[in-house]
Amino acid sequence: MTSSILAVIVAIFAVISSAHPMEKRQDDGSWSLYAYGHNIDGLPIFYADGQAQIGDMSLSNATNKFAFSLTFGDNQRTWVAHFDNTTTPASNTTNLLGLSDTGSMACPVVFTPSVQASNNSSSLSTPQTDVWTLYGKYVVCSQAKVNFYAQPTGQDGWYILLWSATADAALKNIPVTLRTIGPASG
Repeated sequence: MTSSILAVIVAIFAVISSAHPMEKRQDDGSWSLYAYGHNIDGLPIFYADGQAQIGDMSLSNATNKFAFSLTFGDNQRTWVAHFDNTTTPASNTTNLLGLSDTGSMACPVVFTPSVQASNNSSSLSTPQTDVWTLYGKYVVCSQAKVNFYAQPTGQDGWYILLWSATADAALKNIPVTLRTIGPASG
């Protein structure tokens, strides 16, 4: 009886030790963002004139378009964009990924300098940049009820990345999930 209990314990430890190790949360290195939703199967997110856009960068009508990667800023809830180009969109500033508040039902996800320039206009609030969290390879927001959407542009394969705290935004936009891993190839 004792030997069969010992055999069961040894078998359990053998299974546990051979199990695939748990995946680490995001490394401290850089990562990119991809959108997943209805007919949006891992399209890359890119910088376009200060906004985050989804898909084929060549279709965008933005003047300044760049691929980018992200790293953690001063804390893990602030993400710094590093542009994959020798010329950055805003020279001598750090661009943080943020949630703008334009007063619309759905607002753009934007890039904003870490040091805000003085602005006499108070009509638009400063984008929230201390809001990002990773759950494995999934992007979530620390603000309540934030959902992400792809706003169609009229061109297949190119969308504007929006966020909203209201479900009504899904009536005109495509709900998307943001991830730090691209689609599987092959």
